[in-house]
Amino acid sequence: MNISLRQLRAFLGVAASGNFTRTAQRLHLSQAGLSATIRELESQLNTRLFERTTRAVVLTEAGKAFLPSAELVERELTAAAARLKEMGRQEGTTLRLAFTPLMAANVVPETLKRFLAEYPGVEIEIVAGSPLEIQQLAETGEADAAFGAFFTKVSGLVRKPLTSSGLLAVYAPGRYQPVPSTPGADDTTWEILRGQPYIGLTEDSPIHQLTENALYKRQIDVGSRMAVQHLDTALGMAEQGFGIAIVPAFSQSACARYAVESRRITPEVSFDFSYVMRAGAPLPETLARFASIFKVVMEGE
Repeated sequence: MNISLRQLRAFLGVAASGNFTRTAQRLHLSQAGLSATIRELESQLNTRLFERTTRAVVLTEAGKAFLPSAELVERELTAAAARLKEMGRQEGTTLRLAFTPLMAANVVPETLKRFLAEYPGVEIEIVAGSPLEIQQLAETGEADAAFGAFFTKVSGLVRKPLTSSGLLAVYAPGRYQPVPSTPGADDTTWEILRGQPYIGLTEDSPIHQLTENALYKRQIDVGSRMAVQHLDTALGMAEQGFGIAIVPAFSQSACARYAVESRRITPEVSFDFSYVMRAGAPLPETLARFASIFKVVMEGE
């Protein structure tokens, strides 16, 4: 007999819901896959666990007898797996790291490639979300560290700066006229936005706050405003000529994937890019090394 945790979870899910469709959705399985899993379990136990009718799915007497044991074994196996995973995280052999989508798509792959060449035995799980979401993951301990531009201090978190960054103006080639700080310079000033359509991030983004403060300080009125949630969306909109996107300079590698022109904005508005982790949590050697490689890749080295 070779009963798996997957089979137990499928059995318990159907027993609780009385419905194959809902259980399949919750377990991210097809209904056919869930049915096959239950049949495998019934075959191994040599008994039917469910009575299937057109209106309901109910436990057989054998299913009712098996239910308490299945619940106990599933609970113990899940708890044991969680304990082992936590041990691995404390030792640095497993890392759960959180990033904004732009970083996850453009910097993390090369970082992982270099990191795993040095630490092939380390298991890494990548989670992507908004700056607030990934900060909360670090705060609750669901992630070992979150990488991003965090402007708000949280008492339970320790911030470890990686690098500083400025802002870029990004737009379709030839669409807007840059205003360099000095003749021949390859930057642009904030004047490039005067009267022009502006593509920015939503109000909860730190980049949005920096940009709005800079525009207000210089009394620059833009034309129309478009708010998007992700940096990749801003770059795509800029490529299609909807306006000038303001993005962090560390997204330069992402700009290369779009047919856009980018100019660093001066006077520079700088901010720190860091990673945060729970106060008091150990800093494994593997996490410190991952962060150092991430910094190198982000800076284009």
